[in-house]
Amino acid sequence: MKASFACRSAELRWGLAGLAAIAAVGVVGPWLVPWSVDRATADVLVAPSTAHWLGTDDEGVDVAAKVAAGAQLALLVGLGYAGLSVSLGTAIGMAAGYFGGRVDAVVRWACDTLLCFPGLLLALLIGFVADRPGLGTLIVALAATGWAGHARLARALADSARRRDFVVAARCLGASHWRVLTVHVLPELAGPMLVQGTLAVATGVLAEASLSFLGLGPQGLASWGAMLEQGAAVVLQAPWVLAAAGGALLVLVSAVNLIGDGLRDLLDPRVGSPR
Repeated sequence: MKASFACRSAELRWGLAGLAAIAAVGVVGPWLVPWSVDRATADVLVAPSTAHWLGTDDEGVDVAAKVAAGAQLALLVGLGYAGLSVSLGTAIGMAAGYFGGRVDAVVRWACDTLLCFPGLLLALLIGFVADRPGLGTLIVALAATGWAGHARLARALADSARRRDFVVAARCLGASHWRVLTVHVLPELAGPMLVQGTLAVATGVLAEASLSFLGLGPQGLASWGAMLEQGAAVVLQAPWVLAAAGGALLVLVSAVNLIGDGLRDLLDPRVGSPR
């Protein structure tokens, strides 16, 4: 059992290490790379060397500089989307599960309706209408449908929590709905929603990369998705462009998923117990 727990906690350690590496690339990278994404060099499609650590693309821009700038965008979108969608979904789902009745019926209908359409379609629509939306618009567009999945989980947990003896006792003692929700129900949701929020970071990162790959990402910002689209066009002449962007995206998404798996195991009281 101890070995099993150590194996599971290793996922969390590896995930945190990968996330820290990407964060370091985004924060420190622009200071270390002697090139800027806003200034093209005279060297086009140059292979990785001491002058250009990850080579250059077909526009003469240093790939390492674009990877560092793309890390900043990926983290901003991932964290922004996760924070907004999980917070909104938790609040709506918790209210539906706790109060039940018409509130629950309306929330379930809204969730079922939104989940019928992939969230990326709404973001694509906004991208077409806004002609490449800004960073804030993109995050809001993704969260506008992403909250539904989190709300369904929060609703189920809140519906179960409201039937617990300590919640019933608090209501019988005259505690307000606000106090019961924040003091007694919300802590029951904290663990699972934290895991959901961690996994939502990866969803936001992949959604932004997909939109940027299609040319509908945030305007004026370096993106790994745009690098993938650019690298695919010159993959035979300069495979390092595609490899750099794809590798960075793979590390970040894998790290976030490992953190989510590790947190789930750490927060699950059944971990390490005999089955």
